[in-house]
Amino acid sequence: MREIGQDLQTAKERVAGLIGVPVLIKINSGRGKSELRRGEVVATFPAVFTVALDTGEQKTFSYADVHTRACILLRA
Repeated sequence: MREIGQDLQTAKERVAGLIGVPVLIKINSGRGKSELRRGEVVATFPAVFTVALDTGEQKTFSYADVHTRACILLRA
């Protein structure tokens, strides 16, 4: 479920402000499953953004994931 009063542009601006900042990422996988990872936002694009995790892998998320809280970014 999305946050009241938030739109995709707001989500893009929030993510753009986290480029290069260490973050904790909570990824909701559905049915009560979630992962907590450490990483850093390395790039933003018009529809998606890329996060480099501490494990060395890179994951890509859409701004809709942030908008619907399927992916939550917290400053570490």
